Amino acid sequence: MDARRVSRLAKELGLECEIGKSDVSARMMERRESMETAARHARHEFFATCAKKYRCHRILLAHHADDQAETVLWNLMRGSHGLKGMRALQKLVTESGRVLQIERPLLGVRHAALVDWLESHGHRWREDASNAEAVAIRNRLRNEVFPLLDDVSGRDAALAFARGASDAVESEELEAWALQQASVIDPQGRLHLPVLRRLPVALQRLAIREFLKQGRIASVDRSVIDRSLSLLDLSQPAAINLPGGARLRRQGGRLWIDP
Repeated sequence: MDARRVSRLAKELGLECEIGKSDVSARMMERRESMETAARHARHEFFATCAKKYRCHRILLAHHADDQAETVLWNLMRGSHGLKGMRALQKLVTESGRVLQIERPLLGVRHAALVDWLESHGHRWREDASNAEAVAIRNRLRNEVFPLLDDVSGRDAALAFARGASDAVESEELEAWALQQASVIDPQGRLHLPVLRRLPVALQRLAIREFLKQGRIASVDRSVIDRSLSLLDLSQPAAINLPGGARLRRQGGRLWIDP
């Protein structure tokens, strides 16, 4: 129903419409990914296919401020990186190696404000039918957790989390600058342990998280980072398992990902 609605609307507006399907369940089994991670990667590959077809590397996504609040809360619960949320501008490297520029022009706009605008201009809209299903974690955060937080605090919890993500961007940029100055990556693209050990723990965590992210390791949460940090101790085992079946290894003062 949603796909037909989008296709019909695109035709009315004289726009091209691309619709794709992916076996997310099969990918979950094959890659040992969560449903949300598998679906996200499938979407990214679809974007890459469309970008190649239309010779366009910029992808505009419709994430809004309420989506941002859900992302921040989930990242906080996972312990992945504080109040980290989505970025308005983001470079994305897909599994196929395609580099895309992701832009989210509505990231600072509330869902209710978007609905109000549509209504005031006489436009119809359609909510994703799956949003009401208590299956995905995001749906439960949206439909159960945030209403409860609003009730308990007497405040707009989603707005607070979205603002927190905005404030955190400046801190991330400062951390990234400090990490760049440290030259923690060697010419072969491996983590340089002597340099890494001299950094504050907060930057060690950031360095490992970014290194695993560049190595396309999915589902990097606090426990993965903590286990990775154990490799800095030479008395500990020289390798750990990573999500997806890869391993992070230590040898000769370097850390690298063994697929």
